[in-house]
Amino acid sequence: MAEKKSQSTEDLLTVYKTLFLDLPLAGTRWGLGMSKEKEVTETAWKGYDAWARLASASIDNLYRNPLVGDLLARSLEGILRWQRLSNALAGAFFAGLWQAVGLPKSAEVQALQAEVQALREELRSLTAGLPAQSKEREAFVKVDARMEALQVKMKEGNGAVAATSAAT
Repeated sequence: MAEKKSQSTEDLLTVYKTLFLDLPLAGTRWGLGMSKEKEVTETAWKGYDAWARLASASIDNLYRNPLVGDLLARSLEGILRWQRLSNALAGAFFAGLWQAVGLPKSAEVQALQAEVQALREELRSLTAGLPAQSKEREAFVKVDARMEALQVKMKEGNGAVAATSAAT
């Protein structure tokens, strides 16, 4: 324990020394052209390493404290209740908002995607027996291309998907 205290004290002193003495001095020397950028970088990393060790040791000591464990255990149930309440409120708020704005819900978009996929499969099965140069086949190919474009828009999450699908 005494070794950890001395390491933490040493790290704290290193951080202060680096921030208030070494780093400004190295930056000034680099600015005046008396040293290279490498010296400033090494000094900054030295301070960062000491700070990271100090922060890690502080967090470890905090988690070892039984008071913190008891406090978190007691507050966990309350935190979960607040989470459930906020999820319910957000769901209620956004359900009304989606209806007011006129945007489709994710279930509606997924149902539309399934319908488009079923139509695509049906169209492919119908066009499989047609001759390659017939006018009907060309019309089916155009419709298939439009369906593919619609599906791409739906995957992008475009809000105008419902309006586009209703218009076609």
